[in-house]
Amino acid sequence: MMDQGPARTRCFALIGHAGDGKTSLAESLLHEAGAISKPGSVDSGTSCLDATPEERERRHTLTSSAYSFSHGDIAIHLVDTPGDPNFQGDSQIVVQTVDGAILVVDGIHGAKVGTETMWRATERAGIPVIAFVNHLDHERVDPEAATASLRAIGANAVPIQAVVSGPDGKTALVDLTGNPDTDAWDDATRALHDNLVEAIAETDDDLLERYLEDGELDAAAIAQGLVAAVHSRVLVPVLFGAATEGSGTAALLDAIERLLPSPLDRPAFVDTAGEPIAPDPEGPFAARVFKTVIDRYAGKLSLLRVVSGTAEENASVYNATTETRERFGKLLGLAGAEHPEAGPGGPGALVAVAKLKDTHTGDALTVEKDGVALPPMAVPHGVLSYAISAHEKGDEDKVFASLAKLVEEDPVLQLGRDPATGEFLLTGMGELHIRVTVARLKRLYDVAVDLKTPKVPYRETLTRPAERVEGKLKKQSGGKGMYGVCVLTLEPLPRGSGIVFSDEIVGGAIPRNLIPAVEKGCREAAEAGPLAGYPVVDVKIRCIDGKHHSVDSNEMAFKLAGSFGFKEAMTQGKPTLLEPVMNAEITVPDDHLGDVMGDLSGRRGRVQGTEARGSSQIIKTEVPMAEMLEYASALTSLTGGKGAFHMEFSHYEEVPAQARDQIIADARAASAESG
Repeated sequence: MMDQGPARTRCFALIGHAGDGKTSLAESLLHEAGAISKPGSVDSGTSCLDATPEERERRHTLTSSAYSFSHGDIAIHLVDTPGDPNFQGDSQIVVQTVDGAILVVDGIHGAKVGTETMWRATERAGIPVIAFVNHLDHERVDPEAATASLRAIGANAVPIQAVVSGPDGKTALVDLTGNPDTDAWDDATRALHDNLVEAIAETDDDLLERYLEDGELDAAAIAQGLVAAVHSRVLVPVLFGAATEGSGTAALLDAIERLLPSPLDRPAFVDTAGEPIAPDPEGPFAARVFKTVIDRYAGKLSLLRVVSGTAEENASVYNATTETRERFGKLLGLAGAEHPEAGPGGPGALVAVAKLKDTHTGDALTVEKDGVALPPMAVPHGVLSYAISAHEKGDEDKVFASLAKLVEEDPVLQLGRDPATGEFLLTGMGELHIRVTVARLKRLYDVAVDLKTPKVPYRETLTRPAERVEGKLKKQSGGKGMYGVCVLTLEPLPRGSGIVFSDEIVGGAIPRNLIPAVEKGCREAAEAGPLAGYPVVDVKIRCIDGKHHSVDSNEMAFKLAGSFGFKEAMTQGKPTLLEPVMNAEITVPDDHLGDVMGDLSGRRGRVQGTEARGSSQIIKTEVPMAEMLEYASALTSLTGGKGAFHMEFSHYEEVPAQARDQIIADARAASAESG
């Protein structure tokens, strides 16, 4: 495909909920434009866009896939994105890269949670949207209700087509953007046209004045006003069709060319200083890496969106994110799983480059002299973690090196060690996200791992002061002795205070040089509390008195004395168990609100409030982490996959007595089993 220049380039993403037909629509668009000879099928595993073994096995889009093609004199760069909540983090990254989006909507059930999630993502990115209501070939399709569901999530949706029954009983589509055909249009079609014209007129004072004077706008004014309203996100035009049959595809392709902006027309990308970057093919090179693809045989491919300048073969570039120099090899095109050689690409183009050493998803590429750097991308945070370990002993290094490559490909994944529990955690958007990652790990690198629910990082503290507790070590029989006595008072502190040590020794009861040993002994003892061996927090240790021996006292003696005193004081201070509590925001459809609220109550959740957003409710709640470790699967079950959530740590608080006793018993049993 030849680069046609920014004015004749369209770069967009297909977005929406899982199963609403995005990939089928992409195949139909490619076929309509002549890019492929026959549309592939998701169900039969022949889609050119769902090309990974995991996607073909599951009949599901799991990762974004791009295809560049020409239609007439327009260069089109299409990105098909996942709709499953487990993988919509990838979709949200893509939306920050493209110039517009096609929001695919189920014509039977209308906008769903995934539809709304991606609509919100386009709001944050500020890109225009065209809606395509799919499944027009199904008996229960309701175009009017589907359009209304878009309005319910905040999109100012207005049909630019009418769905009518033809003389043969088949469904036909009527373009509403021209002047009315008084002979062929029925009253309903005319009413839809009038609604469209009125909606367009209300977006512009001049058009409104003409509309009020004449009662109509001519076709040129309608076209001009509609383009401006779409580009500014004031209106979302709605088209209809059946992707698997190719119905409505030609009209959608025409709408993409007419209504979506070119790189020249979209809101400008800005640099790290907030200054707009001109989409000039002759300007300084600037590009964003929006995806990294790891291939077992071809190596690493970096997929770029060119913002300014021109990507060229063998060019030297500067990675402004990692502050390293890179050199392009051959430029490759994007055709699903295929990557043919490609020519230079200007603003709006999507290109691939192989084997960039220090370049990752989200990085900004430019030129070292007079370059312009793009700011960091927003990457969604994972919500579900599993403890991960090598299945075979000795494979640890291979496992974590291979996992690091998959995390590089998918920045929504996070791999790290929990300092509180010592476990390595793999965090993603849901259970399926983690399971697919593990399957890819086995396929690409031939390593197996074990997953288990992560440990909860409980803590221990005391609930009342323990005063003047003696810690003593006396060993003075034969040879060099060991002698040290410290008197400690332990006091509870507010949550989040940690361990505070206070030296209150007067009169040399403990030599000044040995007091740090007492503190060290206390802090080491605090690593395992008396109840269940969890770290102790939020305690003030006051070292108020002690005794020493001029010969037998040393650092080790006072370190042990401090440890003994701390342990005894903790026992006297009525210790208790603390658990981490999370702040969670849960998005659920209105009709599932009661089920989810009831489930949260059973999880010891404390709902802070609810907020209506379109056809969904946002529940804000505090829930113990222990109750949320496998919540992603539970929410999917409760809402039929229509719910979503994210959470973050809030604070520690005391565990209720009944739960505390069970946690302590489990911890002691595990300790006994491990020896």
